[in-house]
Amino acid sequence: PKYFNDHPVQCELNKFDCMMKHLHHRYSQDFLQVVAIDKDFNLFSRAWCVAELVEAYNSHMDQHVMLHSPSVLEQNSGRL
Repeated sequence: PKYFNDHPVQCELNKFDCMMKHLHHRYSQDFLQVVAIDKDFNLFSRAWCVAELVEAYNSHMDQHVMLHSPSVLEQNSGRL
């Protein structure tokens, strides 16, 4: 069955940042985060995505950013 936030222990939605922390510590040098940013930069409006970015940053994890194009970055730079 699928559990949501009303069952916090069983819910998988609130554990992405914890799992990233675990994987980083388990595989340290071989683990990195690939950040695939959508054309509209909606990634930055999703709480769980931002939580993953923060966890990776705080863990000093390598982060590789993938953008659609330089023009997409220019179009959305004001939203950052």
